[in-house]
Amino acid sequence: MFKLLAENFDDVLESVLSSVEETLSKDDSTEKLKRIEKEISFLEKKRKKLTDMYLDDKISKEAYDDKYSELDNKLDKCEEEKHLFSDCALSQKNIADKMKLIRQKLKGADVLDEFDRVVFESIVEKVVVGDMEEDGTADPYKLTFVLKGMDDRSIPYARDRYMNLREKAV
Repeated sequence: MFKLLAENFDDVLESVLSSVEETLSKDDSTEKLKRIEKEISFLEKKRKKLTDMYLDDKISKEAYDDKYSELDNKLDKCEEEKHLFSDCALSQKNIADKMKLIRQKLKGADVLDEFDRVVFESIVEKVVVGDMEEDGTADPYKLTFVLKGMDDRSIPYARDRYMNLREKAV
């Protein structure tokens, strides 16, 4: 199994990195940031119109003060949200940059050509050997690696790959 993983290292690596990146980037802060910026722009326009109405003597000082205070409170809340979402969006960009760096480092790294038990035990929680098909037959060739801190991941078509490797070795 280790040989199979080593020979398909790029596929396995890309699968793991994609899963990590997908999990980390599920945040939609950038979209929320754009929405908040539009809301801020809209509120600022309303505040400007309100000031114009007051200057043109279309509304009283009391009505102006009440509405201006209300708009000012909404703007303050939006500014706080904008700051929060901009921080989140920045961290999302940092995650993307870090994932690129990790990919570059790992692509150039040497693959272990020998099994290392310490490395294996540090990343694999357990290995499930075999599985039951829908029709009730046993499939002893399916291996499911449960990684520490991740969902179950399996290598697709492991049996076919194993059989092909055995045929090539003979």
